[in-house]
Amino acid sequence: MQSSSHVAPITVGIPTYCRGELVFKTLDRVLACNPKPAEIIVHVDASDGILEQRLKAAFPTVHILSSQIRRGPGGGRHQCLLAASQPFFASFDDDSWPVDEDYFQLIIDHFAKFKGDGALEATIFHQNQKCPELTNEVRPISSYTGCGHAMRVEAYRQIIGYIDRAIPYGIEETDVSLQLFAKGWQIQECGNLRVYHDTRLTHHVRADITASTIANAALFCWLRYPLRLWPYALLQYGHVIYFMFCQRRFSGLLEGILQTPLIIWQYRHQRAALSYKIVVSYLRSRPRLRSSRPIFEEPMNEC
Repeated sequence: MQSSSHVAPITVGIPTYCRGELVFKTLDRVLACNPKPAEIIVHVDASDGILEQRLKAAFPTVHILSSQIRRGPGGGRHQCLLAASQPFFASFDDDSWPVDEDYFQLIIDHFAKFKGDGALEATIFHQNQKCPELTNEVRPISSYTGCGHAMRVEAYRQIIGYIDRAIPYGIEETDVSLQLFAKGWQIQECGNLRVYHDTRLTHHVRADITASTIANAALFCWLRYPLRLWPYALLQYGHVIYFMFCQRRFSGLLEGILQTPLIIWQYRHQRAALSYKIVVSYLRSRPRLRSSRPIFEEPMNEC
């Protein structure tokens, strides 16, 4: 057991938006860990200034970033990662937190042992789910989940990173994972990192989420795929629409199709396509890496 005075060289980043004081419980849980993280940053999206005042009063050592515009959770994480002063970054949502007291020490130990790992995914569980058994299993995966992961800051600062997207389902972690892959970094899922996400995920059926997930499928391909892969991108886009149809997510389906050209136009200047070889290599690696989900299947663990 580490002494109570010991701190881990980790920056914790928590994006929040219009959720009142929900983040306070997460901060309490983070600060209950031993060792504690050296730095905690909360990013307040589309801020009106009220939550920041409450946070300063309750947690004076927490660093607070604010954005007047809506950046989305990925955009908030991006701001936290750019501001991070520590070599490692642990990400939570405002309703997710570490289960085990030594969570941050385990992150440090893993990154010290596996120098080629750019990101780690925790084992995440939700309301009405049993806490997963603690194991020492480590397995390579192709993507991770925003509400419970760790990032090597050096690796993140080599890539473009998250884009601002108010509802980022289907693009947020997939985009960053592909960028990390292009730079030669690996992603691992760790059985000894456990995170509780205090939600039932019922919001996934909302019309705006269905619409954005459809548009994001096309946006991801527009941003990262070379011209040679656009026919395949159309197949992936069609797969997302088919998936929503099969899940009877009819509300928002047509809206997502209609808004796709506008979304691509809005992000036209952010296109930074990767090479054909890299993208194909990433797509082919996914089955070998035992990915927990197809590239555009609904990310049920996404926060």
